[in-house]
Amino acid sequence: MRVRDLFHSGEKLRAIWRLLLFVMLTVAGMSLGMAASLPVLRLLPLDGVWLYAIPSIVIVLSLLFASAVMMRWVERRPVAALGLPLGKEAWKGFGKGALIGGGFIALVVVLQTLVGWLKPTPGPGLLSAWAEYVGSLALLLAIAAAGEELLFRGYPFQVLVEAMGAPLAVILTAGAFGAIHIFNPEVGFTAVLNIGLAGVIMAAAYLRTRSLWVAIGLHWAWNWVMAGVFDLPVSGIEFEVPGYDTLMLGPDHMTGGAFGPEAGLLTTLLSVPLIIWLFRTPWLSESQRMVELGPLIDSRVPATRD
Repeated sequence: MRVRDLFHSGEKLRAIWRLLLFVMLTVAGMSLGMAASLPVLRLLPLDGVWLYAIPSIVIVLSLLFASAVMMRWVERRPVAALGLPLGKEAWKGFGKGALIGGGFIALVVVLQTLVGWLKPTPGPGLLSAWAEYVGSLALLLAIAAAGEELLFRGYPFQVLVEAMGAPLAVILTAGAFGAIHIFNPEVGFTAVLNIGLAGVIMAAAYLRTRSLWVAIGLHWAWNWVMAGVFDLPVSGIEFEVPGYDTLMLGPDHMTGGAFGPEAGLLTTLLSVPLIIWLFRTPWLSESQRMVELGPLIDSRVPATRD
């Protein structure tokens, strides 16, 4: 075997080396970004939300930097081919994803409420306080969703799809997505399983549309509806929404208990038909704009196009 064959498959750098380069660029970007943000964190009177937001912004920018370098100089494709076209395409994709993610979690919570497992109750706080809080929460969760989608459905996932096909790439990344939550508060087996299924859901949304905006919108609305609309824990993390509370009265194995709906068996049961629907619905397809951009996965995954 020639030395070149260790690094290249045909004319392309092998997937393992591309992924390693991506990780190195991301780590370098995060190191520089965190060093640059330390004075800001020390000097500005930041509240709790922004104290979390700034590190999240650094992570997102680092992932975008690494993705841009890999797409432009290694893949020789426009950065938007990652699934991030701008303008109307972005808003349309984000909105579709938000309808799916928010609608799914709303269905889970409404069903639990109808059978008496959840009960909304009034709490302290004014409407203005609620609006300010959930607005800040929407921004924070959008940043977090963008970072996780860039990592788990962005460049690394797309390289894996190109290298080994979609089924194995989905299994690997969904498993990793579930695994990173094992240190969250109140986590259990069902919680990790359901978050892994959520990874499959978001991968399906990307695979059908080639749009990361759809996956980001789905991820964001999934979390924001749980926290900002229903005042329920998100992956074990509590958010104190002013104005009302939601009491958990049902069995923990169905409601998810202190971890939130993501740890409930009802979410498990409803995730399976959602995944099937995502892979079959004509409502999701690759747009003409994404066809023109030429995503990496088009060589391995048949597209459903507008």
